[in-house]
Amino acid sequence: MNNIGETRIDLKKPGPMLPPVPAIILGVKGDEDIEDDLTCAWTFILNGDPPQIGISVTKKSTTNEHEHAALDLIFKHREFTLNVPDTSWTNSFDIIDMCQTEREDKFKKANLTRISSKYIDAPGIAEAAIILECKIISSHELPPNRIVFFAEVVRTSVHKGVTDENGRLDPESKQFFGMVAGCGEFWTFGEKVGHIGQTKGIDHIKY
Repeated sequence: MNNIGETRIDLKKPGPMLPPVPAIILGVKGDEDIEDDLTCAWTFILNGDPPQIGISVTKKSTTNEHEHAALDLIFKHREFTLNVPDTSWTNSFDIIDMCQTEREDKFKKANLTRISSKYIDAPGIAEAAIILECKIISSHELPPNRIVFFAEVVRTSVHKGVTDENGRLDPESKQFFGMVAGCGEFWTFGEKVGHIGQTKGIDHIKY
């Protein structure tokens, strides 16, 4: 019998290779000097109930001269939207991702539609299948050049048909995609291969 441990190799450079990674666009209110901003930020779930998420945003440092243009606005307003794309606008997603440090009208640049939020003063993207309205709970320095924000989700809105009448997501309602950390590619969902609680005969868990 082959020893499965002997098949492993070490990469020359370690990386956060945890595919897939959520493909998310953050929206934040502007001010007198800058338009409302859109940016791509690392995003992760902290808790399902209460609904809490985290984001990681780049700041300037001695090892990195680039900074998310949205960072000052996030600190100033302490709220933002998270917008979930589908494959109908992967190019718009990439346009935003590639101009994170620029100060300009990114809705216009990416040909996306600005919509108002209900409970916060931050813009959402009308084309997004799912929008989370979020208020910051705390922020944390992460050396050498990141700021991590923890936030509460105060509203979740979706396109009709994205969830059932009980608010359970239908993964086949849209062609959602994720970023594959380790190769930088966008990939859509494949076939269903299981669910949370399958070993206990449970099928109602959403988060």
